[in-house]
Amino acid sequence: MIKIGLSKKEYFVKDLVIDDEYGVIESTATIQDAAKKMKELGVPDLVVVEGETKKVLGVIADFDIVQNIVAEGKDSKEAKVITTMYKIEPVSLESPVTEAFTRMRDLQVNVVPVVEDGKLIGVSTIQDCWSYIPDEDYDDIGLISVSDTRTAEFWFATCCTIIAFVLGVIFPLVGLFGFFSGNSADLLSFFGMASIEGEFVLFGLFEARGINFLVPFVNLINTNGIIWLIIVIFSVLIVIFGILALFSIIFSSYSKVRNIQTGFLVQFILPILFVVFLIFNWILLGIAFAIAVPNPNVTVDGVGLTFSIISMILVIAAIYRDFFFRQKGSTNEVSG
Repeated sequence: MIKIGLSKKEYFVKDLVIDDEYGVIESTATIQDAAKKMKELGVPDLVVVEGETKKVLGVIADFDIVQNIVAEGKDSKEAKVITTMYKIEPVSLESPVTEAFTRMRDLQVNVVPVVEDGKLIGVSTIQDCWSYIPDEDYDDIGLISVSDTRTAEFWFATCCTIIAFVLGVIFPLVGLFGFFSGNSADLLSFFGMASIEGEFVLFGLFEARGINFLVPFVNLINTNGIIWLIIVIFSVLIVIFGILALFSIIFSSYSKVRNIQTGFLVQFILPILFVVFLIFNWILLGIAFAIAVPNPNVTVDGVGLTFSIISMILVIAAIYRDFFFRQKGSTNEVSG
């Protein structure tokens, strides 16, 4: 079960989906017996119980078998489960999720048994608990007061990135606007043509477009220099890193909702590279026109420049989304 945007309310194990697809094995069984049962049931962990009392003693995981038996060359037919299992105190349905999470985190294990009236009813995994850990840090930095900063940041970052991708990648890719534009009559020698239909030519992401007119930038490499190959490469990078920025920002903001840490590469580097490549593409196109002989009469497309700037601002805003929202009732609240 996935919950987005949990508040500071405390949750209990009974709020989780208790996994009842688990296996049980007695503490006196051999490691080979445990391995066979894991294979039979298709599970990576078995709850270890004591004889007829069925008292929960701990859990044995496939990792324990590999690390403590196989890696050390011990005989799996002789070694007992009780010597290899990890001891973890079970939780009850009324136990706080934070308690279950802490027990697994401290032991660096994945499963804790759940008991009711002393009887085993299932297991809970550390993944089950992630979404139910209340925020310990009170977010008092931001412009807008909201009850749940992480959910607000997730939707803000998602909307900003999608709009940025549409404005910065999709629109110039399909020719809705260009980076530069020029009068077709002034560009005849630049393209080596006797006539171009239509009044204006737009230079987009991969080609120059007009009415019934389309010239890919790769066609300009032989006549106008290697810089057009570099422009094509940067155009490809804009598309690639535009997609990566879209997914990395959405993934990192969603991961924060679920209390999962993401690396600096995903949070910052991938999105900012999209901005960098977009800026360089503008610069490279300007240089290409400046060094072209004869020098073409082109101007910056105002709409295209505006959309590119908005796209870059939105990506940067999504990266630094933490500064837009603060927790309601924080010290930054101004009493009326």
